[in-house]
Amino acid sequence: MILKNKFFRILLGLIILALIYYVWLIVKIYNQINIDEAQKAEAVVVLGASQWNNQPSPVLKTRLDYALSLYNQGLSSKIILTGGVGKGEIISESQVGKDYLIEKGVDSQNIFIEEKGHTSWQSLNQVAQILKEQNLNSIILVSDGFHMMRLNKMAKDLGIQAYGSRVIESPISKSKITEFKYIVREAWVYILYLLFEI
Repeated sequence: MILKNKFFRILLGLIILALIYYVWLIVKIYNQINIDEAQKAEAVVVLGASQWNNQPSPVLKTRLDYALSLYNQGLSSKIILTGGVGKGEIISESQVGKDYLIEKGVDSQNIFIEEKGHTSWQSLNQVAQILKEQNLNSIILVSDGFHMMRLNKMAKDLGIQAYGSRVIESPISKSKITEFKYIVREAWVYILYLLFEI
């Protein structure tokens, strides 16, 4: 009976510690949203989001437009787009993004795409390969704010010199409730990455 009570006290303690860590992660992710590290780098890397009928979804469009603004400011002369082919689709998110940026005046020779990634980790692994092939060393990571802490961690784990820069006018950040839901989910995904590198 004593051993049983001790076991449950230890289990309860571990659960409380896990909850405290989870809440701490939520706070850290939320605080990261307001940090903008954009500075001169060799490439801007845009994390993928869905495409709709060969057009960027609103979330992807805001990421592409933000990357374009960094490119036009001269912070980088190269853009790397991530995102594979979704289920039931025939064109990748990154190809749709490339077509969009070319229409906006970006030279196609300055755009690189990776089409194999279906997760952030897979995409950044492919980005690391592109950087190696093109002899590039530093990047600006472009995505929504809730995504930045995990992206920075992944880039560091891959040995990539990265500066996170969140999209300011994202449809996600326009609704604080929606953004908070993404943050809560992101904390869980961050833990999964730490445990399983996914």
